[in-house]
Parts: sequence; C-alpha cells; structure tokens
Amino acid sequence: MIFQGEELSANLNAIAAILRAVLWPAVVLVLFICYRVKIGALLEVLTRKVKDARHLKAGQIEIDTTEAIDKVVEQAGRAAGAQDIKRELPNSQIETARLVERNLSAAPIAFSEKLDVVEQRVKGLVEEYERMRREMPGGQQRTRSMNEITAKIRAYAFVAQPLLPFLADGERPGDRLAAICILQVKPEPSFFHWLIERIMREDQAFLLFHSSIAILQLVKAYPFIGVEDAKEAVQSALNHVLGFRGGKPDQNTIEVLNQVLRQLSTRTEEFA
Repeated sequence: MIFQGEELSANLNAIAAILRAVLWPAVVLVLFICYRVKIGALLEVLTRKVKDARHLKAGQIEIDTTEAIDKVVEQAGRAAGAQDIKRELPNSQIETARLVERNLSAAPIAFSEKLDVVEQRVKGLVEEYERMRREMPGGQQRTRSMNEITAKIRAYAFVAQPLLPFLADGERPGDRLAAICILQVKPEPSFFHWLIERIMREDQAFLLFHSSIAILQLVKAYPFIGVEDAKEAVQSALNHVLGFRGGKPDQNTIEVLNQVLRQLSTRTEEFA
C-alpha cells in the first residue's frame, strides 16, 4: 500500500508538471489571440520608436560632421578672401581639401548621405558665385569675394569628384568654375583639352585665370607624353588671351600660361 501511494504521488506530480508546461503557453496563446490587435499596434509603435532613434542618431552624426567641415571650409574661405589673387595654388588649400576628405570619410554615415552633403554645399557656392556676379560691381572687393568662393569649392575637391562630369557640362559659368576648382586640386589629364577650351570660349576673365591655374597644376602633376601637342594647345590659348580686343588682356592669366609653357619646355628637355 505504501508503494502504491508513492506511485500515485509521483503520477500526480508528473501530471502537475505536464499541466504547468502546457498551461503557460496556452495562456500566452489565448492572450495573444484575444489581444493580437493591440499587441500588433504596440510592436509597430516600438519598431517606429527604434527607427526614429536610429534616424535621430544618424541625423545628429551628420549634423556634427557637416558643422565641423563647414567650420574648416569657412576658415579657408576667409583666409583666401583676405589675400590678393595668387598665380599658383596655395598648399594650404590642398591640405584643407585633404582634411575635409578625412573628416567626411571618418563619419559613420552612408556614402550617399556624404555625397548629398557635398553636393548641397557645392551647389550653394555655385549659386553664391552667380548671385555675386549679378549683384556686385566689378572691382577688388568682388574679386576677393570670388576668391573666397573658389577656396571653399576647392576644400570639397577630393570628395566632390563624382560631381565633376556634371559640373563640367553645366550651363552656368559657376558650374564650370566649380569643375575648374576641383581640377586645380585633383588634376585629371582627360580634362586637359576641356580646360584649354575654357580659355578659348569663356567670356569671364576670372574663369580664364582659374583655368590657367588648373592647367599649370595638371602639367606639374603629370608627365605629358605628347609634350609638343600640349605646348601647341597652351600657346594657342595664350595667343587667344593676348589677342583680346575688349580691353587689356588679363596679365595674371598670361603669366600663368607662360609658366605652363616653361614647365612643358622643361619636360621637353627631359624627354630629349
């Protein structure tokens, strides 16, 4: 009898354990069925909150990144605007472009978001240049203000490379100026003849001058195999500037193009 009692107790305990194992899932299932609409709505709210928090964090990272870059770019612009026009690209502006590239590369945001930031800034500077040309009278102050804009565009040169083809084909002089500024910092041999065309076709002396700077940077950076062809193209551009009949030819452009020819002559001697 004692044995039977122990067996009965064991069976009851086993049944209780089975009931406990089955009961809670059953309760949970019943509750889920009864409140599935409310539970679904709660999960949707929680999911949205998590997404919002992620977007907020990403947005804050983007804001912090752009603010840091904007500060660097503004400093470069002010420094250039306080100086007279230079016939060569200052190394400090190349270093600024490298700093902007490092800061943007380090930012934990998507490449598309980085490119959006750069495109917005460059387009804004193009608009500023176009507005300045329309509204400010010619003179030293306008030239210095335009120098400030070009220095700011140069600061984005390394990160704005994907925009180069679109800017080069732009209808506005400001678009093409932006492309020229990018090529000053990061020369591209495939754009050599495009730069020569700017000197032959543009009607703004400011674009002619900066095109000559970009050509000089290109000649310094790359050894030309067809040196004689390059010299002929630069000489044609120089003759075009010298033959300007609408006033005094821009001496800065003339001097830079002569410097390009001297640089190419040195290359001719190297290959002789």
